[in-house]
Amino acid sequence: MAHDVALTREGSAVSRLAAGRSRYLPRADGAVRRTFRALLMAQVYGVWRRHLRRHGRWSRSARLSILECGAGPGFLLRALRHGWPEARLLGLDVDAELLDFARGQAPHADFVQADAMRLPFGEQCYDAVVALHVVEHLGCPEAFLREARRVLRPGGLLALATPNPHGIGARVMGRRWVGWSDASHVALRAPPSWRAAVQAHGFSVVKDGTTGLSGIPLLRRWPLALLNWGPLYVFGFFPWRHGEAYVCIARADPVPPAPPMQPAEDR
Repeated sequence: MAHDVALTREGSAVSRLAAGRSRYLPRADGAVRRTFRALLMAQVYGVWRRHLRRHGRWSRSARLSILECGAGPGFLLRALRHGWPEARLLGLDVDAELLDFARGQAPHADFVQADAMRLPFGEQCYDAVVALHVVEHLGCPEAFLREARRVLRPGGLLALATPNPHGIGARVMGRRWVGWSDASHVALRAPPSWRAAVQAHGFSVVKDGTTGLSGIPLLRRWPLALLNWGPLYVFGFFPWRHGEAYVCIARADPVPPAPPMQPAEDR
């Protein structure tokens, strides 16, 4: 799982039970550390909130419906509440333990235990679907993309982030790179592959790019960490392909793509 501070998710997988549940829960720290973590997470996920607001063109008073797949500890849902107090927020995860923790972090949101590849919702019922560091855990990311397009209203936003196996961090660290060392990462792809998959499933890419260089441990240490994290707090991601995580914000096309034709012998 990528370690970029901005525009990443700390433990937000959907099909990751084999990796162990407890690793995705925040540590049981004391009051001071919990306060610091809360302030840090507010900054981290505030970047996503700004991008959704900019590209969705939604006012603060908008009554949106936003679905987060892989809600993890619930930090993003808490940040989204500050952006849209009237929004209907729903967090989805397969991990019951994480959902219990997330309810404490985001009591204003609703939660459901389900699989992102089979969303238990009707068609065109959400304005935004967010999946931060989720698709790399899915056996069939295309199933999630189809489901995301199905539940999004035309013009709605899809926002996703996923580790970049072609980034500088992956090349420098080799098999020690955190993306390769996580056994639950079953769908690691290059940015052009993700972009093509998003477009093939009824979306127009609004903005994409990659994050910084925090896959290199030296650049996660102070004071060098400031060179990586500072720009991420401001911009979130950059228009290059060599960063630690691929980030994509896409808009649902007015007309969903037609389902693929089955071969004659399968009909």
